[in-house]
Amino acid sequence: MRSILLWRISLVILFCGWLSGCNSEPALHPISGHITLGGKPYERLIVYFRPIDDAVTKFNLGVGETDAKGDLSLRSTAGPGLAAGKYKVSFTCIVNRGGKVVGSTDEKQDDDRSLVTEELVPPAYAEGGHSELEFEVQSSAENRFEFDIPAKTP
Repeated sequence: MRSILLWRISLVILFCGWLSGCNSEPALHPISGHITLGGKPYERLIVYFRPIDDAVTKFNLGVGETDAKGDLSLRSTAGPGLAAGKYKVSFTCIVNRGGKVVGSTDEKQDDDRSLVTEELVPPAYAEGGHSELEFEVQSSAENRFEFDIPAKTP
């Protein structure tokens, strides 16, 4: 009787251990940084992190934006930060004809269909799969991403 009870307890412990191991989510690691475009910071310069292998999950698809000083904050769908791994990095920074970044805090937020915009990021770094820039998020280090995007040539 005692051996059957010990066997059942062991089985329950093993089953609980198996369940907890199968449902584990990867840790998110904070990412900070400083991004400039042609040496100049832009408020709302958008930064995208996508996994190199294109196996997207809520833990490894990141997006962030810069503040007026060029400082970056980035998050995934799962929360602040990304799972450890290698990522492709791309950018977008759209300005209107007057030179103001579209969506910045000093711009009127409405549906202005006459707004003429221009992408400031060169195609080699732009959103849409062209960028070859990579960054590795590590679990054992501070993940600081600093980059100056070369200015777009006319």
